[in-house]
Amino acid sequence: MPLTGNEETVRCGHLIGEELANAGPGSSIHIQVNGERQTAPSGSTVAGLLAQLDIRSDRVAVELNLQILDRQNFDRQGLQEGDMVEIISFIGGG
Repeated sequence: MPLTGNEETVRCGHLIGEELANAGPGSSIHIQVNGERQTAPSGSTVAGLLAQLDIRSDRVAVELNLQILDRQNFDRQGLQEGDMVEIISFIGGG
């Protein structure tokens, strides 16, 4: 997604914390979020990950394993063991 004007990208400063690692019973997977290894419940989706991180999906772009995802697919895109997720916020400025 090309940027124009005064937009810039920043890496989201908060990552999956204990709230995801302790999200409930069942198996978990290991993923990387913005370069840091994290644990997520098995069966997690990109939309679920964003919700757990309290990130609005309309304010970010998400890259999964080097592929930029269509925002409309966040709720259908499952996460798997070893996935690499980059969450990028867009900030306008002058």
